[in-house]
Amino acid sequence: MKKEDVKYGAYVQILKEELVPAMGCTEPIALAYAAAKAREVLGEKPDKVRIGASGSIIKNVKSVIVPNTDHLKGIPAAAAAASLPTPEKSSHCETRH
Repeated sequence: MKKEDVKYGAYVQILKEELVPAMGCTEPIALAYAAAKAREVLGEKPDKVRIGASGSIIKNVKSVIVPNTDHLKGIPAAAAAASLPTPEKSSHCETRH
C-alpha cells in the first residue's frame, strides 16, 4: 500500500483518532476502570472484586497513585475505584516514586 492510496489515508486517520498516548500508568488504571465498569454494569457497588493480574501489572501498580482514592497505591486501591459512580472518573493518574 502506498501513502497516496485512499485506504492508507483512512487508516492513518483512524489511528490518529483512536490512539491516545499513555501517561505511564496504564496497568493500575485499567484495573480501576474495570472495577468502575463492573459497578456501572451491575448498577450498584459490587460485594466483592476478584482480580487476577500478571507480574507486570503487580510490579507497575506499586508506584502509581490511583485517582479518587485519597492518594492510595496498589491493586487494592485500584479495586477500590469500584466505588466510583462512573468509569470515566478513573481515567487519570499521577506517579510518585
